[in-house]
Amino acid sequence: MRYRYPKLNTEMPDRADVLRLTPSAALPPLAEHMASCNLPSYLDRSDAQQRLCSWGLDGTCCRRCLWGPCRVTDSNPGICGAGPAQVVMGNHLRMVAAAAAAHGSHARARLEAILAITEGREAGPLRGMDRARWLAERVDVPLSSGGAERSDLDVARDVALVLYDDLSKARPGPMRLLHACAPPERVETWRELDVLPTSTMAEVFESLHRTTLGTDSDWRNTALQELRLAVAFFWGAVAPASFASEILYGRPSPTSGEVGFGMLARGSGVKLAVHGHLPVAAEALLAAAEEPEMLAEAEAAGADGFDFYGICCSGQELLARHGVPSVTGILGQEFALATGALDALVVDLQCVLPAIMPVAREKGTIVVTTHDSNRLEGAVHMPAEPGTLPQAARKILGLACDAHRRRVGTVTCVPSVTAPARGGFDDETILEAFGGAGELLALLRRGDITGLATLVSCNTPKVPFERSNVVLAKELLRRGVLITTTGCAAHALLDAGLTADAARELCAPRLRAALERAGLPPVIPVGACVDNTRTMFLWLRLAEAAGTSLSALPLFYVGAEPGNEKALGMGMAFLAHGVNVLSGFPIPVPVPSAEQVPGGAADDMRRVANPVADFFSGETVSIVGARIMVEPAPELAAGAIHMDFRRKRWALGW
Repeated sequence: MRYRYPKLNTEMPDRADVLRLTPSAALPPLAEHMASCNLPSYLDRSDAQQRLCSWGLDGTCCRRCLWGPCRVTDSNPGICGAGPAQVVMGNHLRMVAAAAAAHGSHARARLEAILAITEGREAGPLRGMDRARWLAERVDVPLSSGGAERSDLDVARDVALVLYDDLSKARPGPMRLLHACAPPERVETWRELDVLPTSTMAEVFESLHRTTLGTDSDWRNTALQELRLAVAFFWGAVAPASFASEILYGRPSPTSGEVGFGMLARGSGVKLAVHGHLPVAAEALLAAAEEPEMLAEAEAAGADGFDFYGICCSGQELLARHGVPSVTGILGQEFALATGALDALVVDLQCVLPAIMPVAREKGTIVVTTHDSNRLEGAVHMPAEPGTLPQAARKILGLACDAHRRRVGTVTCVPSVTAPARGGFDDETILEAFGGAGELLALLRRGDITGLATLVSCNTPKVPFERSNVVLAKELLRRGVLITTTGCAAHALLDAGLTADAARELCAPRLRAALERAGLPPVIPVGACVDNTRTMFLWLRLAEAAGTSLSALPLFYVGAEPGNEKALGMGMAFLAHGVNVLSGFPIPVPVPSAEQVPGGAADDMRRVANPVADFFSGETVSIVGARIMVEPAPELAAGAIHMDFRRKRWALGW
């Protein structure tokens, strides 16, 4: 049932709206196929949950103790006496804490993989020692000892331990990566606000403590803790996770190919999709799939080797380094299984929906979990930990071969929808393509590039499948905005063909000419969600070349379809660095809501102020130089971003 969210002045689409408005040509036939198999999808479950609770949408439902839950208003505070500002801010902080724990888990798993190799518990090279030595120089890890150059393994181990310390130490003290790489202007801002963190884990610990019954009741103080946590989120979890992947597997390289659901019909091998956020098991699977013994096992199962596909951020990692085709993001995983094409789905960490299991059983697809924190009822669990990776990978491939044998004759429904795509970019390749930070800055000053935006985060059932990301990207390109992208937003933009060179025709003429000279696509994928590090470092290099702060430049972090708490945490991290943030839909983000004008028409709405909304939409400008905006309509969001860029350019005299 389609209806309007009165307080948010937007509409909740129903199943029919999604199928009519989605830019994905593959989704409608797959949705109908699932219906014909009597398999419900997220579309059906979302419809069944409507109407959503307005207290939950506002963030004014408090269930952080056993006295409630309480529905809190100014005139009706919670049982403990908490008003709505305290409740909203506390709920918000807890979501950011969950986000930091999630990305911290990514960092920890990657760092453990480095330590396993450097300590001799796992075989294999470190393909990114250039990154390890770059970091060593910045965090004061010695590169030589007694006049002799230290070994790669010793340097990489000590760098990993520094990053691990920033992630996990409990005693107060500076985070070394933060002080080595964050702009001095920003470090001073955080010092003045008293929000310099101890570590990611310490700030998550403190955030959960502060939001228990009878602790911090000053919502402004809670907001400062959230800024402290956001800084720790980026420098102790996100950046270490991205850098650790580069130490393990090297920097990505630009690649070209095709993506989308239709790729599942390509090839005649045993078909495996890798899903989640951690490349460790995925890399081991790709290596094992080249071994003669495993190729022989695939042939014995009637297949020609192995065909790999990517879902979510593990898919983005494999696309960036190996050209493995991405299929879909978080909301498309059921539909990928519903094609009946996959023999195995191998999952690691996070964004793996329990709803995939009934679809997998129906289609005979084996689901393999590889981490204890991400188990699925009915799936096969095969731990893929450092020290056992090659053996685990071979066992998983063997299970996939067995499934392939059993599934001979399975009816498939694979829409013949693919898109050309490019991937594998990072901040260095982007700068090299433009001729350096100075040349990119010159393009920005002249107006060839209006501003820079990064389109990131997830998908959400609150908007038609992938529509907000795609429409917003096209509108920004038309206005001359250079776009980077990561995560599930990247899947949408890849599937829409916006990362292919041919999509330059959608750009403003001067942007198109600049991209053609640089040999870059109009939307530039830079990896998984932790690889927002690459966009941040690209922008930091640009600010350094301009001799100014991030807050002065025409930059925007955009989460058009936020769904996971990680999207909220990433937005807060960019906000803390002075970058404006646009959320396409509250989740709930503490922003102004709306109410019907008394005596007015049904759609005659007015803004309803609240102190937390005013803090994030205005007061943070004077504190960190940036604010949060919310605009569910992507066309209007693009206009708001463009107007902000014009103001920034005017202030800079451009």
